Amino acid sequence: MFLAKTFQKDIRVRQEAKTLSEAGYPVYVLSWNQEAKFPTTARINGCTVRSFRYVKFEKLSKFELAFSAILFQIWLMFETVKLTSLLKMRPIIHAHDFNTLVPGYILRTMGLSRGLVYDAHELSYAAYNEFFGFKLGSIVRAIEEPIVRHTDVIITVSPGFANYYRKFNAKTAVICNCPRISDIPKASKRELRRRLGLPPYVFIVSYVGTVRYDSRFELLLSVANVLKGDERVLFLIVGGDEKMRPLSSNLIQPARVAGARLTYIPFTSREEALAYVAASDLTWAIYDKRSLNMRLTLPWKLFESMACHVPVIVDKGTAKAALVEEVRCGLVTETDDPNRISRLIISLVNNPAKLRDRIFADRRLAQRFTWESMSVRLIETYRSLLQSL
Repeated sequence: MFLAKTFQKDIRVRQEAKTLSEAGYPVYVLSWNQEAKFPTTARINGCTVRSFRYVKFEKLSKFELAFSAILFQIWLMFETVKLTSLLKMRPIIHAHDFNTLVPGYILRTMGLSRGLVYDAHELSYAAYNEFFGFKLGSIVRAIEEPIVRHTDVIITVSPGFANYYRKFNAKTAVICNCPRISDIPKASKRELRRRLGLPPYVFIVSYVGTVRYDSRFELLLSVANVLKGDERVLFLIVGGDEKMRPLSSNLIQPARVAGARLTYIPFTSREEALAYVAASDLTWAIYDKRSLNMRLTLPWKLFESMACHVPVIVDKGTAKAALVEEVRCGLVTETDDPNRISRLIISLVNNPAKLRDRIFADRRLAQRFTWESMSVRLIETYRSLLQSL
């Protein structure tokens, strides 16, 4: 596997690697240890992880970042050649996202790998459009399209993304970002709140995870501001990052303060993060719809909340909304007016029966969206690939 991120922090890649390893495939992960906090070589869940750490990923200029990315891709190719020589066989390259696709394709073209799997976590050209501008996004699209036509298998995270990639390659599978049921807390909501130091009887709206540029965090803060006088509602931010502190200094208490209307808890373990999800009454999953990726994606928050039996609030006109309406596992808002969203939340506070109705009218449908289910798809995809090579 090629990964231009830190393997230890990427849940999707860790789950995929573990599943393949448990199925009997030898898995080697070549990743970018961006913070240089992990050993160069490690054995994790039956997988061998080799990390590129010659350039520390912290406060780099755009030029330094681009140069580091080129060094990383060259390192990927050299490490693969060494691995091929060591194993006396050609590996299948599983390239995560566009920034590892090119070296994977070069190695495949040179005959140094048996096959190439492209794991697209997003629409690459749309992401580059948003981060770096239309020109670079167009260049990425021009490079990616001919490569994916010759990729052996494409894996992506939502039907919307799959529809795009199937225009170039019919061998495209959807494997969503779903949690393992075994990772979901077994304790009751009351017990979890006691354990986490959360108030037992308030209505908790949570946002668990990194605050992305497209998270509509400013809208969440506005809604919290509208409801800050209502002691029945608590907004909980878990994880986030330091960038959010200046935006929320007038609201967030940097500790578990039961009386605060909005509480911020810094980065924590995945186990504890899922406990905070399960301890909540509603998950905030509204994103910026101007982002094509955010309109089409199905994020971790959605499936983690489903697994924890916590309803979500999402924005209309997105893939998230379509799934929420199908499974009936939350609320869909048509507005970004904080006053109207606040009234929507209060309608749940005032009507517990309505809240219970939003915790999966159809549990059978919800059961499709677990890693146990997705892992079957992953193994079937690899078996089909091996049969075709």
